[in-house]
Amino acid sequence: MARKTKADALLTRRLLIESAIEQFALRGVSDTTLTDIADAAGVTRGAVYWHFNNKNELFNEIWREQIPFRDIIEHSLIQCEKDNPLEYMRELFVVSLIYIAVTPRMRALMQILYHKCEFHKDMMSESEIRQRIGFRYDNVRHLLQACIRNGSISADTNVELMLMILHSFFSGVVKNWLMDPERFNLQQQAPLLVDNILATFASSHLPLSSVGKISSPVVMRAARAG
Repeated sequence: MARKTKADALLTRRLLIESAIEQFALRGVSDTTLTDIADAAGVTRGAVYWHFNNKNELFNEIWREQIPFRDIIEHSLIQCEKDNPLEYMRELFVVSLIYIAVTPRMRALMQILYHKCEFHKDMMSESEIRQRIGFRYDNVRHLLQACIRNGSISADTNVELMLMILHSFFSGVVKNWLMDPERFNLQQQAPLLVDNILATFASSHLPLSSVGKISSPVVMRAARAG
């Protein structure tokens, strides 16, 4: 009996976290009440308090338990980094954009982060959340340096400046798409968007056909689920 109770408690906790993500993305964190989350989860308000002392604790737990987005993506890619770091970086960005487009949960998390949250001192900070789940500067820096070594990009490239440009590009595309998803099809246009930003500093054009056939297992599973 105790095992069943523990299993039920874990199930309720998971349901509350998923319901909170859904409600925060829909209503905004400030405008979502614990009652809204309880109703969405189909439990009592008391059940919420059994697991979380308040809304801020629930908000923080969402991000604390979230597997870093970058790890989800990077572990799914074809490992072509050594042979062609520029192609690998291109696939990294394309797969990331497509994954956000076709995965409702990740889309909701991005909506919360970019549009539905006013941060304050009792909440995990925006910068900490971005560091946990977002753009991995060290990895992209490594790829840019490898591209310089093999001649894919100019030896005169300012790597730190390119990091800022690429981060701004990725964040800007996601943020603007979330504001009006009907304005453009992110899933379909991700390769073209990435090609255009990389073309601003790549020494040679990348073959469009290679990214047009993204085969990342994570993206393929997400696309079927969505």
